[in-house]
Amino acid sequence: MRLAGVMSVLVALGCRREATAPVSSRADGALPTVTAPRVTGAMRWDGRLDEPAWATARRIGGFVHPTTGQPELGSKVNGDARVAWSDAGLMVAFEVRDREAVSSLPPSGRDVHVWEGASGVEVMLQPGDFGDNQEYFEVQVGVNGARWTTRFDDYNRPVVRDESGAMHFGHEDWEPALECGTAKTSDGYVVEMLVPWATVMTSRVTAAPRAGEAWRMNLYTFRDGQRDSLAWSPLLGQGNFHRATRFGRVVFGG
Repeated sequence: MRLAGVMSVLVALGCRREATAPVSSRADGALPTVTAPRVTGAMRWDGRLDEPAWATARRIGGFVHPTTGQPELGSKVNGDARVAWSDAGLMVAFEVRDREAVSSLPPSGRDVHVWEGASGVEVMLQPGDFGDNQEYFEVQVGVNGARWTTRFDDYNRPVVRDESGAMHFGHEDWEPALECGTAKTSDGYVVEMLVPWATVMTSRVTAAPRAGEAWRMNLYTFRDGQRDSLAWSPLLGQGNFHRATRFGRVVFGG
């Protein structure tokens, strides 16, 4: 009984260390890389992350300040993300330690400005290993499931104002068949998603990736109109969240 009690304490401490493991600085300018394993099996997109695929997915190692690349312990949107891939698409799961996450947007909202009205997460994806801002995609998902999806031809382009005065960023008619689920947790919230390959084909990348290939990707967490935000790959003063030269690399493992 005593041994069992000691083991229980050690397990609990181990879990706590994993949950609060310090994030390493990424201020040296090197682009972070994550090797995503190829996974199989049925998935339920409910924010629970209890499928075997997520147990084998690779963690990115946490988030840092978008400008400095340093850990930001005072941020409310610290956390981690897991990445994997399947025949169907790219899989990303965010675990955000934001206990105060809120949203003023309806859960069924589509093409609503998530960054303005909700705590949420963001995926920037450029198919291929170009890093030149040509043909890239953006997906934002709020804590309650509201979404904003768009694609861009070039760095922050196009951006237009319609006759009513509303701003439109990129081609907002891009509506991927996104599989997505969110859930509140004791530490904050989870967003899991699958971005289908067929929805992110471009003039230069016309097929799903093969094992060993790399695409450009960046991941962000945010709240309060992005006044509090963190990045996987920091920008280091080289532009805004769209700067593809600062996107990290996701390598598709076997």
